[in-house]
Amino acid sequence: MQVLACSATMVAQLGVTLYLPATPDIVESLYMSESQGYTSMLMYLGGAVVPLVFAARIVAAFGRAIVLLGFCCTLFGGSLLCIWASDSTDFYISRLLQGVGGGGAALIARALLSEIYSGIALAKSLSLLSYAFVFSLIVGQVAGGYLVSVFHWKILSLIVIVGSIVIMCLLLPVRERLSLLDARGRRRVCASSYAHIIVQRSFYLPVIVGGCSYGLFVIYQGMGVYVFDLMLGWSSSEYGLFGVGLGIAYFFGALSVRLALRWMGTYSVTLLGVSVMALAVLLFLLAILEYVGRHVVVMSYFAIWYAQAVMYPCVASMAVKKSAGIESMMLFSFSQQFVALLFGALATVAIPFGMHGVAWLAIGLGSCGAVVAIRLSIKRS
Repeated sequence: MQVLACSATMVAQLGVTLYLPATPDIVESLYMSESQGYTSMLMYLGGAVVPLVFAARIVAAFGRAIVLLGFCCTLFGGSLLCIWASDSTDFYISRLLQGVGGGGAALIARALLSEIYSGIALAKSLSLLSYAFVFSLIVGQVAGGYLVSVFHWKILSLIVIVGSIVIMCLLLPVRERLSLLDARGRRRVCASSYAHIIVQRSFYLPVIVGGCSYGLFVIYQGMGVYVFDLMLGWSSSEYGLFGVGLGIAYFFGALSVRLALRWMGTYSVTLLGVSVMALAVLLFLLAILEYVGRHVVVMSYFAIWYAQAVMYPCVASMAVKKSAGIESMMLFSFSQQFVALLFGALATVAIPFGMHGVAWLAIGLGSCGAVVAIRLSIKRS
């Protein structure tokens, strides 16, 4: 089951990292602006939010295996359409469908783990997904940068198609186990149950912290190729190679979680991640304002990737602790991605103001996450 979960997570993230180094080529090929290129990533992330609205209902109606297969087919179809895209509208629609398919598959995978584990065990289990995430960060960004420098950017969609087929193949051996989960967890999912979960402070405070962290991660990812081109003069392939360092930073973050949870609670580890996140956005602002060397922005990126790896399994575990099950995990994923998508959309407004606008937005996000995390820790105490 964990192999299936890791594979779905990896393929879903490849839908982002593969295309990041190719953004300038896509913008030029489809006659788009830089902000439209960034918006195409938000279309993928927005598509990933869509399944969170109805997934629990269709899982209850059709079962986990059928729903997961449906999301894989959507990812497959969206990737085919991406190959045929000839303008920005076609590309937006294809990226939206890819997001629905990839995000839905990863969502089911995370929900499966939340039904099997809980508490610190769930945090450790979710940290395993970080290793798949690391693989997609390194291989996706490096491969995307290399492939787009040798071939046409549309070859990236073929890789996503292969990934969707791999998930379908991994699904076959675990169908019986998924059927057992269907039989054990089948019950009516209603709006009132979601309302009961979301008003709990123990749920929505971790969601805000996780949303701010993931929002920063999204902004840094989407703006990265432009930031390093403007500040350091890097090409797409050079930024692709930078993915190796980012992946290593994320790996150490995931490793830190597993080690720290032996001696510390999830609240303490979350504060550690928030501290690193706050340092990262401060370094980014200082580099933009030229109070420190421009190469410091590299350290800022490493710190954000490390902080995201540390914080995600902890805030997810805290949010679903009192309402374990597929509903709470899906609601957490929806809420966190919605918050992140909202702040990611704000970055499109900040782009016309240059890197200074993006830097101040990052400071605002980091400050919000830090304040809520401290309040959450005080409440816990």
